[in-house]
Amino acid sequence: MAFIHLSGAGDFNHVRLLGIAFRAVAETVVPSSEAAQLEIAIIEACNNIVEHAYSQQTGIITMDIQTTSEKLIVHLRDTGSPVPSGLQISASPRDFDISGLDDLPEGGFGLFLMDTIIDERRYWSENGINTLTLTKKLQNSSL
Repeated sequence: MAFIHLSGAGDFNHVRLLGIAFRAVAETVVPSSEAAQLEIAIIEACNNIVEHAYSQQTGIITMDIQTTSEKLIVHLRDTGSPVPSGLQISASPRDFDISGLDDLPEGGFGLFLMDTIIDERRYWSENGINTLTLTKKLQNSSL
């Protein structure tokens, strides 16, 4: 098992750096093409932290990456605003009319995208710390 701890400023400039660091670790356990997809999910999750948790604040995003022979687990933590209690964090695709590409909504696809790429997503907030855990089962695993 391997464990890596990273942290970066909770702003859009540093999200890309966290994504690059994550991908380098992911490429040690999955093919490069799969690591690239996982990086997209991680960047989307970090962007959500910057946009929603930190909104008008500054803060830190911590990323703990754990690899085993069976799965790749990423814990993203922040101290920004938590997801409001009772808000359902669903990943259902949004209905929209694709006849005009200029009319496509700007947001609303992030959770759906993450859940398409990863196998499990869990969120909780406790003692002022928000945690999002993303898990990807490895193909050579019997899970």
